Amino acid sequence: MTKLLVYCPEKAADKIAEAKNLGRVIKYTEAQTPTIGNVWFDIPIINPASAERLGYPTQKPVALYERIIKASCPEGGIVMDPFAGCATTCVAAERLGRQWVGIDLWNNASAVVAERMERECADMFGGSIITSSTPPIRTDDGETAAPYLRAKVRVHEPKGDRMSRSEMYDHLIEQYGSVCQGCDRKFDDPRYLELDHNTPRADGGINHISNRILLCGPCNRLKSNTYTLSGLRKENKKRGYMCSG
Repeated sequence: MTKLLVYCPEKAADKIAEAKNLGRVIKYTEAQTPTIGNVWFDIPIINPASAERLGYPTQKPVALYERIIKASCPEGGIVMDPFAGCATTCVAAERLGRQWVGIDLWNNASAVVAERMERECADMFGGSIITSSTPPIRTDDGETAAPYLRAKVRVHEPKGDRMSRSEMYDHLIEQYGSVCQGCDRKFDDPRYLELDHNTPRADGGINHISNRILLCGPCNRLKSNTYTLSGLRKENKKRGYMCSG
């Protein structure tokens, strides 16, 4: 027997009457809220003329951040944004009653946060926003929190003319031939070789020719930003990828 599923009897009065005349089973239930999918189309981008827009090219709608915070942080929890930018995360967290920490490295970051909080959340504080540039007093034992993490020292490029990528490529071909420096394989066509860094840029490696190598595609992918050239060669030997010829 066919069933009629009714969410709102007021709107479905005609269909209910018709179903009764046909002897159909009528089942009443509460309307179900649809589950949000992986792609969200219901939150539009910020209109260029909107008062919410502050002029930052990467600014996101507060509504988007509020949805993320509601889904991932309980009330009274702490939200941290290490790239706070124009304080959208901070505003969303404050509105939702979450504690928050915003971090950014540009000089005007704290002023932007204070200005936006003053404009959009001042009523929640019961007055003006008070800011301070004085670092907080440590209440721990003063030990380094993560001694294995070190601030990287920026290494400046050597002075003098810089070589282009093509000039570096030609120079290395002239020095080593069409040979992958990671696995010692020789290629009849140098186009199989890719220009890469010995010490990865992520570890402070520079773009100078002294830090440049030529690798085949598989070696370049294995090396990624993890190994230096010597580390790559050790890994290739361990896996049996070195050319024996």
